[in-house]
Amino acid sequence: MPRQVLPSVMIVLLCAAVGMLASEVPARHLGPFDFNGTPVERVIVTWSETLSNRNFKQSAMGNRILGIAAVLSRTQIRPLATLSRNAQMVGWPNETEVIGVVHVSLGNDSKTYRVGVTPDRLALFADIESSEVYALSAESCNAVVQPLLRYSGDFLNEPVIPRAQVVVLPAPYQLAPILLDTQAIRDRLAGGRKSQLPETARFLPEEQFLIRLPEGYSPREPAGLLVWVNAGSSGSPPAVFNDAADAMGLVMIGASDSGNVRLSTDRYQLALDAVATTTRRFHIDPARVYVTGISGGGRISSALLACFPDIFTGAVPIVGLNTYKPVPLGDGRFVAPGYGKRKPPRWRMFRNHRTAAVTAPLDFNYREMVNAVRILQRDGLDARLFEYDDMAHTLPTSERFTEAIGWVDARQAKARDKAWADAEEQLERYLAKFDNLPIQSDTQRRLLERITVTAPWSPAAWQACELLGIVEPPPEESGAAPSKVGVPPAAAPSGAGVSPVAEP
Repeated sequence: MPRQVLPSVMIVLLCAAVGMLASEVPARHLGPFDFNGTPVERVIVTWSETLSNRNFKQSAMGNRILGIAAVLSRTQIRPLATLSRNAQMVGWPNETEVIGVVHVSLGNDSKTYRVGVTPDRLALFADIESSEVYALSAESCNAVVQPLLRYSGDFLNEPVIPRAQVVVLPAPYQLAPILLDTQAIRDRLAGGRKSQLPETARFLPEEQFLIRLPEGYSPREPAGLLVWVNAGSSGSPPAVFNDAADAMGLVMIGASDSGNVRLSTDRYQLALDAVATTTRRFHIDPARVYVTGISGGGRISSALLACFPDIFTGAVPIVGLNTYKPVPLGDGRFVAPGYGKRKPPRWRMFRNHRTAAVTAPLDFNYREMVNAVRILQRDGLDARLFEYDDMAHTLPTSERFTEAIGWVDARQAKARDKAWADAEEQLERYLAKFDNLPIQSDTQRRLLERITVTAPWSPAAWQACELLGIVEPPPEESGAAPSKVGVPPAAAPSGAGVSPVAEP
């Protein structure tokens, strides 16, 4: 062999050897969503460390039944991988709860992390095979964190908390994903401008929530949610709301000591905490999260819808209403704006939600509310005034509240009814073709999965899940054992703390 060829041959052999060694060395891991500078290919979020050997591409209902909170898409993974490269190494605080698990993989490499969120809104990812804990902004990890904060309990059995009765909801309560610090106040409440509002001072372990499940509540079907903001100290949802709540399937919740004497930022924060707590304990439809309040609580409720339209989807402010513009009183005086005007995309979300303002000529806020609703309507918002000649600065009657909240819920109810009807038709066509025969083809799986996507949690969707073999038919009523739905782990054995409360 010519001498000048030897170096070239040696280089080729050396490169081949290095390549063989590299192929045998696992990829170096940089943060929870990155392997050696390459984004992970697959991210599955679960509530337990056990990962089902099957999942669905489209059916969120099917995945949740299997214990899967989310299967992230590539567009969701990419920004997480970029952030992951700047993750900080931290310790895991003793008080931080594990809320779920994330499973990541790239080729043959895989990692599993326990997930938690600290009170100062850091998302923690703890490698279950080592002592490594990574920290990222919880807000930047919403694709992972938010699904874990939804209901993950038993979908088939009955709740321990009684229906149709106001009770104290046992602690612990869930911190809301949004913490009203200076930046959040500026972004959410002040329209992007500097604000004089103080940061929230609420300490959740010292707070108390009162809750009422509707008469027909079942975790098999997601309920709506109605958050109550009182002007006084009681957090008990008023009894005049009960008929509407039972007819429309609304869970009601209110915070004690959240009246007009409390910091407004605490009142906003407690309403957000109420949504987070209820959504985690009970099966709640995120498209039907409403808020109502009276007088100063009505003003808070109207601002909550405007400033958090990604959380609340409708409002019934009663004898109190704030807007983002000065409101004329007709005598040369104006009421100052109650919050900053939203910017896209939240403004577009706000325009898609309904505000039902309840007042009367005998109400001392009447003229302000009439003009405030006109401002909202002129700006293209879906607001309506419900006024009653014989009503003063008080709660409406049961019938009148039902009318107002019914209008707020009407579009969601219509969409739900249509989806349920469509799913029933799809199921009928499937059964006409395949009857109850065992699934033997991908076509059958796709058709059944489609039903669960068309109308998740509907009777047709539950039957589709039974045919898919991921759930058993519901037990007979006489044999159904009560579950721990709505009761946190610490309280589950005895249901301690579920105390009835006299309704106002």
